Amino acid sequence: MPSDPRQPTATPDRAGPPGPGRRDVLRAAGAAGAALAVTGWTLAGRTPTDTGTGHGPPAAGPAAASGPWFNAFHAPIGAYATFTLGFPGASGGFGLESGAPANQSVFVGSDPPDGGAPWSLPFFHDGVSGGVVPLARDAVHRDFRVATDTFTAQDLTFTLCSPVRPVPDPADPTAARASGGLSLPAAGGPLRTLPDVLLPAVFAELTLDNRAGARPRRVFLGVTGESPRLMDTPLDGVVFGSQRTRTALVADDTGATAVTGSYMGAILDGRTGGGSIGALVATVPAGQRRTYRVALCFHRAGDVTTGVAMRYWYTYRYPRIEDVATAATTGLADRIEACRADDELVRSAGRTPEQTFLLAQAIRSYYGCTALLADPGGRPWWNVMEGEYKYINTFDLTVDHLFYEIGMNPWTVRDVLDRTAGRYHYDSGAQFPPPDQQTAHPGGVSVTHDMGYWPDYTEPGQSHYEHSGRTGIFSYMTGEQLANWVLCAGVYTEQTGDTAWLEAKAGFLTDCLVSLENRDHPDPSRRDGVQSTDSTRCGPGGTEITTYDSIGPGLTTAVGNSYVAVKCWAAYVVLERLFTRLGRADPAGRARRQAEACAATVAAAATADGLLPANLRTGEDVRIIPVVEGLVYPYFAGREDATGADGPYGPLVRALRRHLRAVLVPGVCLTADGGWKLSSAGTNTWLSKTCLNEFTARRILGLDAADATARADTAAVSWLTRETSAYWAWSDQIVDGNATYSKYYPRGVTSILWLQEPPVTPPPSPTAGPVPTPTSTDTPTASPGPTATAEPDPSPTPSPGSDYDQGAEPAGPGRVRLWFEPHGFAPRFVVVHYTVGGRAQQNYFASPSGARWERIVDGVSPGDRIDCSMQYEKKGPQYDTPWFTYVAGATAARAHRLFRFR
Repeated sequence: MPSDPRQPTATPDRAGPPGPGRRDVLRAAGAAGAALAVTGWTLAGRTPTDTGTGHGPPAAGPAAASGPWFNAFHAPIGAYATFTLGFPGASGGFGLESGAPANQSVFVGSDPPDGGAPWSLPFFHDGVSGGVVPLARDAVHRDFRVATDTFTAQDLTFTLCSPVRPVPDPADPTAARASGGLSLPAAGGPLRTLPDVLLPAVFAELTLDNRAGARPRRVFLGVTGESPRLMDTPLDGVVFGSQRTRTALVADDTGATAVTGSYMGAILDGRTGGGSIGALVATVPAGQRRTYRVALCFHRAGDVTTGVAMRYWYTYRYPRIEDVATAATTGLADRIEACRADDELVRSAGRTPEQTFLLAQAIRSYYGCTALLADPGGRPWWNVMEGEYKYINTFDLTVDHLFYEIGMNPWTVRDVLDRTAGRYHYDSGAQFPPPDQQTAHPGGVSVTHDMGYWPDYTEPGQSHYEHSGRTGIFSYMTGEQLANWVLCAGVYTEQTGDTAWLEAKAGFLTDCLVSLENRDHPDPSRRDGVQSTDSTRCGPGGTEITTYDSIGPGLTTAVGNSYVAVKCWAAYVVLERLFTRLGRADPAGRARRQAEACAATVAAAATADGLLPANLRTGEDVRIIPVVEGLVYPYFAGREDATGADGPYGPLVRALRRHLRAVLVPGVCLTADGGWKLSSAGTNTWLSKTCLNEFTARRILGLDAADATARADTAAVSWLTRETSAYWAWSDQIVDGNATYSKYYPRGVTSILWLQEPPVTPPPSPTAGPVPTPTSTDTPTASPGPTATAEPDPSPTPSPGSDYDQGAEPAGPGRVRLWFEPHGFAPRFVVVHYTVGGRAQQNYFASPSGARWERIVDGVSPGDRIDCSMQYEKKGPQYDTPWFTYVAGATAARAHRLFRFR
């Protein structure tokens, strides 16, 4: 297909093969860009002065990666930066504002215990090694977690640490600590302030155990980069880069010496100065074990964007790279320990090993794409760039990042909602698809696909991606982005209780309802809840598309698409909730009628064998998984009742359940190795959407999908770590098992939804070793009861908000009340399962108290974390509720309202 005139080529510091870097080309199945698969890149002819080039894995150096040899982001928060590492060869290093690894050589090594050539982890190019040899891959063990990543080879241990924690609202002068549903450990509390959270640095520990050695041994950390020089401060460090864009290696220990040179081996032999390598070198005496702590720092000064001139927020506190280095090495041991505490977010969640890996890889990739900027008025702008494509705040990603950001820092959701409703909204008419495009009908408001292409913010009301006259990629997503805005607004309002914001947006929400109605049909008497028109911005011959712009048949065209239809149904359900909260009966009634019409239209389209067509207008005979996706938003926006099989939209929910069960079979929407294909018509699948739809299948639709989702997770890990994919960290679009498009991508944080489910493995003890067997209780617990008997189309497990509420609240000094409140039934018993501070699980009968059942937990200290789940009886069968978290001293928790991932 022809390239767009705004198609970027390789930038000067990325001198690798030129070619498509935009999803418009890369997403096109069968397009010429498909030749740029990972295995197609070569970087021949690299010289000893290489500082990192290219947009693909290097061919030279150690053998290609497989198994645990995969790249991962090690990223500060909000700095659009990463120190990427894990794929063999010159495949990582310092990256700022990049859609690909920096391809720098990284040396992490020591002298061997018995003499001979120095050895290093195999992350370097032979041309700059100077005689340093790569460690055998089978001699290296990797312990990969969400905030720490440890490589161990014999007596050498190297750990990279990067923060995973909430970002306080910069506009709130009282926000000394981060807020949000995630409750953080008491340890390291001061490091949760805004300057510390936004410190543009990650941290490392390099340990050499020479206690059995008979001679001193050198240990070293070195990186190739642009113009390395020794740091002009009392600190031992090396600075790379130009005056405005810099990175640095700096140690907090005077035992480490900063040096530069052309070859790592020569540096170790004392031949230093000049060259492209900056390194820290230390000597460990015989009979000793020493650990050296290092900060890896990033900095960009001045304005970094155009269209709207922005600077990084961190530059207010850290004007120079030297300021970053000083802050990062102050209390560096505490910073590293705080990162180890951050590991608990995933480690204690009770997920499978495959899910644990996917969560860690996804969260890391998300943070590497984040930037907190300040506009000329000093106002904060939160940005998430779209991986290799570098679009700014792509809104069909925002609606998926929503779940993670609501839990971590809800203000970032509000920030993007405000800017899309402000600078990045537009009005357009509606037109029927070809050949009936002659008449423009009333339409209404929507929001743009994105806010620009880094580093350029677009003009108000314009995106970079969307263009007129298109029928596939590059066209407008007017209808879906409109629904996405409503869904984000609904979840944000419900999860935060921000009624002032809701009231301020009442007029815009009314405009959204009008626009949704008009895009259904200009004639109110012919509305059925399903989008029938395209935006007039599509122009002659153009048609709207969905976020799944590259999937092909079944998910490209928006008009009549069943996936978009269910998302619009969700938007109407959410609008009814929002208008009811605002006390506006008329728009609430209109939204409800549209939701009812849409639900009826979709349910009526089901075939005798329970399948739903991909397109409700054309009957397109393709089967798709994402038709169920829209259910997740009402579930977290205060309308859990709408997602129940026995609720007000039961026929729709049951139809979606039957459909998903019918398509999750080999030859339809399952790959040979168990992965989930989004469409039966192709082999392209998006891992972020698989994560979301797994949650929908298990938690909302109640499918017995444990085996199917476990196989999908195993397949996803295999795909991401195989040779053709591992260079790109998290890649979202997998074609025939290989990372092909949407590489280096942030969207996988949809997997955070898994932390809203009951653990599938016991949560680990805070100390090493197996989890202890739960202690006996002083009150007998109920014996395990049967699960609800499966029917041909059973209802899902009752969900919070429809069947019950559960939560925790203070009950006096040192006491916490765990409570369960049933809705419309009287259980014979309720059992409370809980842990305090990660200690052994306790299991007690709750006592009835008015409308509630309660259990008081004594001996609780401020900051103690309590994880809790309930088991209750309802008309014979027994049900388990999702686990939720409460931190002693916090406000009361209601599990069905707040995300509490930690």
